[in-house]
Amino acid sequence: MSGDRKYTEKQFAVMERRLKRQRAARESAEAILTQKSLYMHSTLKESRVAQKNLELALWASQESFWSWEAKSDVMEIRSFSLHSESISTWSGTLIQLMKMVHQDDLDNLQFHWTMALHGNRERIEFSFRLKLDEDYQWVRLRGRVLQRGASGEALHIVGTTKDITKQRKAEQSFHLMASAFASSREPMLVLTPNLIITECNEAFIQLLDAKVKEKCLGLNFNDLLNEVKVEQSRLIDEKQVRFETQLLTLNNHTKIVDVSVALFDTYQKASSYLIATMRDISDKKRSEIRLRQLALHDDLTGLSNRNALREAVSKYAKEAQHFLLVFVDLDGFKAINDNAGHERGDAELQRISALLTGMFGPIGEVGRWGGDEFIVVLPEQDVDSVVEKSQTLITQIEEDVIYAKNTEMRLSASIGIAHYPEHSDSIESLIQCADAAMYRAKELGKGQAFVYEAGLYESMTQQISMVNDLRRAVENHLLDFYIQGKYTANGDLKGGEVLCRWISGLHGVVSPSVFIPLAEEQKLDRAIGLQALESACDYISIMESQQGEAIPMSVNITANQMLDPLFPDQAVSICSASHVLPECIELELTESVFIRDEKQALRALNELRERGFKLSLDDFGTGFSSLSYLRSFQFEVVKVDKSLVQGIHKDSKANALFHGLIAMLKSLQIDVVVEGVELESYLPFIEQADVQLMQGFYFDKPMPYDQFLARHTTEPKR
Repeated sequence: MSGDRKYTEKQFAVMERRLKRQRAARESAEAILTQKSLYMHSTLKESRVAQKNLELALWASQESFWSWEAKSDVMEIRSFSLHSESISTWSGTLIQLMKMVHQDDLDNLQFHWTMALHGNRERIEFSFRLKLDEDYQWVRLRGRVLQRGASGEALHIVGTTKDITKQRKAEQSFHLMASAFASSREPMLVLTPNLIITECNEAFIQLLDAKVKEKCLGLNFNDLLNEVKVEQSRLIDEKQVRFETQLLTLNNHTKIVDVSVALFDTYQKASSYLIATMRDISDKKRSEIRLRQLALHDDLTGLSNRNALREAVSKYAKEAQHFLLVFVDLDGFKAINDNAGHERGDAELQRISALLTGMFGPIGEVGRWGGDEFIVVLPEQDVDSVVEKSQTLITQIEEDVIYAKNTEMRLSASIGIAHYPEHSDSIESLIQCADAAMYRAKELGKGQAFVYEAGLYESMTQQISMVNDLRRAVENHLLDFYIQGKYTANGDLKGGEVLCRWISGLHGVVSPSVFIPLAEEQKLDRAIGLQALESACDYISIMESQQGEAIPMSVNITANQMLDPLFPDQAVSICSASHVLPECIELELTESVFIRDEKQALRALNELRERGFKLSLDDFGTGFSSLSYLRSFQFEVVKVDKSLVQGIHKDSKANALFHGLIAMLKSLQIDVVVEGVELESYLPFIEQADVQLMQGFYFDKPMPYDQFLARHTTEPKR
């Protein structure tokens, strides 16, 4: 029993020791497990933190993580955000990816991918356009091969990708700007804030006459400029300045340039730089000078033109300086231009310009106002002295004789003089005063100088008013057309002359000797002539309808109208409209038409004769060449001027001249009408000369047609 008890105790002790060892081992294992668990937990936590940090780093750099495995041929792209639950993932095969790639970038992508798979290239990097949300975006893809197979083929590739669209656009913009800078035809510079040249383009190198860029770099921009330079203080305030200045080239040539300098700050204003653009305006400036020369000088004479004269007058007026304004208008220039030709006319203008310059050039400004008008501005000159010089100038102008078409012609001048500020302190008004004085000189007989007097300008203004009123009267058919008969010595009415009369509401009864020259000067005479022809046709039609018989009518035609190529058709049309034969119309013209253009006058006369009109030479005996015109042109009728009739009843010489003239015309088989028959005592002498028709106050005065018709209805004979 005791032995068994001992064995049992021993066995129990062994079991107890075993249990203790097992407990100790279990506790140790639990401790190790706890320690391992804590370590694994700590490691997992750190791994998650590292992963989150990596994701945040990728998010911050706008990078996405991608992975590709050959086994599945699937590429997975994961994009991260600030919050882990906002991860976005795209996955697909390479075929699916390539469907999204821009067609132009496919070859490049395939090349780089093939080199990574089979070309032993561990790193890959390339860019391509990927279609996202209907638009293509530039994507940069970087990666590294992690695992290759037995044949060296890539099995696993990972990397990052990034949207670089903005960067690409910025690079493109930068390249465009750099290209524009380099290829610009305008010189461009990059300067430091203290104006040192750090970069320039080829255009500036050429502008500076430098062979290479290195000769331009490092120069101070202001050292190259003359006169105006860059003001740095102004540039800091205004950020941009522009000015014109002179550039001194490396070959010591001076060029006029337009300069624009702008101040720019770098990112976060860490530093600043200047961009200067330039433009060579040397040619432009030379052109401006030339244009100003042309703008201020007359091409033909070289004198100052109207603009320059106005500047000179304005300058003296602004300085309150007394001066005389001399207005010169040539007399007879139009006749020379028409008969001797424009080249001779131009030569005469040049001659007059030389005379004016010689007379007044040393003491004032001489200019051509326009046409055959000149103006001289003379500061601080005595009026009497200027009048004397003007008379001398007129004498010099009249010295030359011009021959054209068997006619002797001379130029003269009418000169008006006005004083500033005595006559006017207004420039425009002063010119008008001198102009009015010049017209007064013309009225006094031309070829003289006249100093302005009070009231002259108002008189000229009245003349302008008369011209405007006459134009309205012509346009509105307000002129009257009277009739004066043509009679035999026995008082038989054989014809009539239509005479224009004007009764103005503003100016009263205006004499034809006043308004007809105005009408010719203002080109209104053609309309008046057509209206007179219409009235003549109307009178013939009315007389024929009321009396059964009409008399022929004569109408005065001016040189302007006779030389108008449209007039023959117009005249025939007027006659046709009134059912009047052209043979019933006699067209009266003076020798002035031949002075204007003899050849054209001959053509016009022949055409009118062919149309059936009768032609009459008016005012015969008053001109210089009437006999030669009778020889050259075929006139059916000649009207002897009243100056040859006056005195024939008491002056034997006048009577002999009259009889001789009539005999000559009779020998040429030309019908004769004697004008200005005012006295009964003329009749025997006129009958003795065998004149068939007479016209004058002895028989009747011009009268309205209704009075004329009424008179000859009741009184067939005078």
